[in-house]
Amino acid sequence: MSGSKAPDFDTYELLRATHYTILPNICISWNYHPTFMLLCLLLYAGYCSFFNRRTIFLAILTTFCYVNHENTEITRCLMPIRGYIIEKYNTMTNAYTCNRLVQEASALDMDLQIVGIHDTVVSPHGVINHGKILEPVDFVINRYKWGREKDAINALATRSYNPLTAYNIYINKFEQVRRLHSKAFLIPKYLLGTSRLPFSSIVEQLGLPFVGKGLESSMGEEIVCIRDKASYEELSLNYPSSKEWLFEEFISESYGRDLRFYSIRGEAVACMQRTSQGDFRANVALGASVKPSPVTSGIRTIAADIYEQTGLDFLGIDLLFGREKPYFCEINVMPGLEGIEKASGINVAGKIIETIQSDFT
Repeated sequence: MSGSKAPDFDTYELLRATHYTILPNICISWNYHPTFMLLCLLLYAGYCSFFNRRTIFLAILTTFCYVNHENTEITRCLMPIRGYIIEKYNTMTNAYTCNRLVQEASALDMDLQIVGIHDTVVSPHGVINHGKILEPVDFVINRYKWGREKDAINALATRSYNPLTAYNIYINKFEQVRRLHSKAFLIPKYLLGTSRLPFSSIVEQLGLPFVGKGLESSMGEEIVCIRDKASYEELSLNYPSSKEWLFEEFISESYGRDLRFYSIRGEAVACMQRTSQGDFRANVALGASVKPSPVTSGIRTIAADIYEQTGLDFLGIDLLFGREKPYFCEINVMPGLEGIEKASGINVAGKIIETIQSDFT
C-alpha cells in the first residue's frame, strides 16, 4: 500500500505466525467446531485489514485456547504426545524393543525419545541428559530397574508405564510370589534367604534339585539349578554372602520350556512357548526357540487376576508346565518384544503405543 508504514519486527512475526500456524488450524477446526471456525475467520479477516493486529491476534489465540481446553483433538493437532523410554543408554542401536516402540510411536505422530540412565545426571537444576535439561513430557516407559535416576525422570511425566510404585515393587521376584495369586496357577514352594542357610534345611523343605533366583535378575541371569551341596556352595563363592536369594522347588515337568504371554491391562494379547536345548532355563536371550501358543481361558484368567492385583499396564507373564495346572514362574515388568512378536505375528508394540495414545485423546 502506497505510503503505508512497514510493519515493525514484532508485528511482522505475529503476521507470519498467523498465516502459517493459525489459519491452517482454523481449517482443521471445522470438523470439530464449525461455529468456532467462522468466528476465527471473521477475526482473521479483520486482522488482515484494519483492526489492531496485536489485539486481534490475542483474541484469536485466546478463543482458540479456550476451545482447545474443551476439545482434545484440536490440541493434539497442534502438539504431539511426547514421551521418554528410560533405558541404559541414549543410543540403543540393536535394542529390538526400544526401536519397535519408537517406530510405532512415530507412525502415530507421537514424539518418543530414548533417555539413557548412563547418559543422564540429576542436579539441583534438573534432570540433565547429554548437557540438556529434560523437559516435562506426557509419559515415560520404564525399561530400567535400578537406582533413583529413573524415579527423577518419572517425575517429569504425567503418566508412567508401568506405574512407578508398582514397577518398583514387582521388579522383585520375592514380592511377586508373596503377593500374586490366581485360581488358574500354582505357586512353587519357596524360601527367601542368603547362601548362609544350611543346605540340608533347604533340601528338607524344597527337595533336590532346587532353583536359586536373584531377586531382580532378568534374561536368565542369576538363575541357577542347585543339584548338590557343591553347587550350592558356589553361590557363596560367586556372589556376596549377604545377597538374598529366592529358593524354589524345581518343577521337572517344565525342564527347558515354559510359556510367556503378553498382557496389556489384563488382556492376554499374544502367547508363545519357549524351548531351550540343554538348559533348564528357557529364555530367548539365552538362545531358546519360540513358537506360537494359544491364548487359553486359563491364561486370560491369569492376565486379568494379575492386572487387578498389580495395576501394571504392560507385562510379560511366565508360566511353568505342571501336571494339573501351570506353575507361576514370574512376571516381567519390562519385557522384551522380539520373541513374542516373531512367534505370534502380532504387532504388540503397536498395541502398547495405541493404549498409551488412548490415555491422552
